[in-house]
Amino acid sequence: MYGWSKGATATAFVMSEDRRVRAGLSFDGPMQPMISTDVDRPFMMMTAEFTRAAQPSVAEFWSHLRGWRLNVQAEGAVHSSYCDVQFLIPQLAQAVGMSAADLQGWIGTLDPARAVRIQQAYPLAFFDLHLRHRPGRLLDGPSPAFPEVKFIV
Repeated sequence: MYGWSKGATATAFVMSEDRRVRAGLSFDGPMQPMISTDVDRPFMMMTAEFTRAAQPSVAEFWSHLRGWRLNVQAEGAVHSSYCDVQFLIPQLAQAVGMSAADLQGWIGTLDPARAVRIQQAYPLAFFDLHLRHRPGRLLDGPSPAFPEVKFIV
């Protein structure tokens, strides 16, 4: 199961209550209200604004992950970097004359094409590993194919 923002929080809640969910992924979830139940299955967090350093609820949830876990963050990403608006907002910005600074506030400094590629590659590698038992190397550490993605220890 996976989700973005509050959908990511919902993923964490469902995993804490339902053993049928074998792996979970958060696209920048705030994890509020606080999740204080242990989760012993694989969980991956792709953070941008709701990081462990900035959000106590995310740090608390991380401390309850007892199975395989990974936290990655794309440099220049903002909350909306892990959803469709990466391509939609620039088109709107052009149509309405949005300033470059306002556009950057919406989509960050991460190139939209790179953001989409990251949000495709990392979840695919995660679910391939944990649901199909097909290991790859992308989740082992920093990748030259994605230099903007940092592994948060």
